[in-house]
Amino acid sequence: MGKLAQRWVLPVLYLTDNWVSRIGLFFVLSAMVLWIFLTGASAASGYLGILQFVALPAAFFGGLLLVPIGISMQRRREAPDHHLHLPGKIELSNPKVRSFLVFVAAATFVNLVVGGALTFQTVHYMESNNFCGTACHVMAPEHSAFQNGSHAQVKCVECHIGEGAGNAIRAKLNGTRQLYLILTGGYSRPIPSPPHALKPASETCENCHSRNHDYGDKLWRRTQFDDTGAKVETALMLKLGGAEGKGIHGAHMGKGFHIDYEAADDKRAKILAVKVTKGGHSDEFASADYSSGKVKAVFSRRMDCLDCHNRPSHEFAVADRAVDKLMADGKLPQSLPLFRKAALEALKGEYGNGAATAIPEQLKAYYQKNQPGSLAANQGELEKAGKELAALYGRNIFPAMKITWGTYPQHLGHTASPGCFRCHGEELKSKTSGKAITQDCEACHKVLGVEEKNMKALQELGG
Repeated sequence: MGKLAQRWVLPVLYLTDNWVSRIGLFFVLSAMVLWIFLTGASAASGYLGILQFVALPAAFFGGLLLVPIGISMQRRREAPDHHLHLPGKIELSNPKVRSFLVFVAAATFVNLVVGGALTFQTVHYMESNNFCGTACHVMAPEHSAFQNGSHAQVKCVECHIGEGAGNAIRAKLNGTRQLYLILTGGYSRPIPSPPHALKPASETCENCHSRNHDYGDKLWRRTQFDDTGAKVETALMLKLGGAEGKGIHGAHMGKGFHIDYEAADDKRAKILAVKVTKGGHSDEFASADYSSGKVKAVFSRRMDCLDCHNRPSHEFAVADRAVDKLMADGKLPQSLPLFRKAALEALKGEYGNGAATAIPEQLKAYYQKNQPGSLAANQGELEKAGKELAALYGRNIFPAMKITWGTYPQHLGHTASPGCFRCHGEELKSKTSGKAITQDCEACHKVLGVEEKNMKALQELGG
């Protein structure tokens, strides 16, 4: 044991002959042991993932940094000729020096293996949807909307960061700023939308959706139920079109077309001026106040997909639309008298974190007051409906972040928000002709029927 101690124990004693290095080694060894025990934990494991993929690498590399710092401090306190704690000259012919170098090389190899694995897993975890959505409670509303959206299989980083080392570095620096705001409570409630750092549609949407494709016409329908429980339908044929200048897409993003606009606010809710360029010819439309200089634009942008499809991955429901859909899908009662009105009344309340119990009680109270006979005959159905409405409320209302119905409007269309009418209204006039941008309904869609029972057009279409 004497020779073994000289060859291996002495180098360890040298490395740990001060408190700073000992603390560093403690962090390194603790991180390695915990990493071994947590190996196999999923990137979807919530806060356990933060521990494994963020906290442990930080402890590991921080500990490695403390070891040489401690050694340097120890050397300054000792006489120069005793700084190795090993007798003899500091040269390769000295077996003690060689054993020390072997020890350092072996430790370095282990550190490279463990550190490399931790670094790889950390990068992988920090690009996961789970990290983006659950590592910070502030993102809980956006994560909820994302999970229930049509792009739930797309990675957050594909739209919010993009490819390349430069984008990754900028994202991490921005994340550091956001972490500071969270720790100090300086973040906005609700989170401002749309985010200015979001990549343009040409780098995100168009990776899957080609602007050169002609989408033709598409049937849009909405099913509702009146106070008696009878089903009524509204249906339109949307003229989507495409690159050749036809339909909605063609008029806004066709070949040789581009539109630039000026907005009165960062939310892009009020448009002050629009410049339309087609085949090299431009026409400008502006409000009277903007043209006279009474109001000034604070935001300018070249229009792309995200100006209409402004919530493609994080769409929050509109209460009446959501209730209609759940009723049409059979998840809420269809034939129960006054149910739609009762459901919307229950969803309007402010319940904080008590919606799970308050909404079912509110629904029962409505029927107790207005339809006591229906309450007695449909007790079980109303209990089930109350739970479904509470779940709908929980997916869309977040009091801590000041998010309620309508906080994040969807600009696609013009029923839930001004949407298309931000530009297609009477306010913006052409500087050359004095005419407003078209408001002709037939330019964008053909109405098949509005709130009709047994709509003949839908029956002919097989619907």
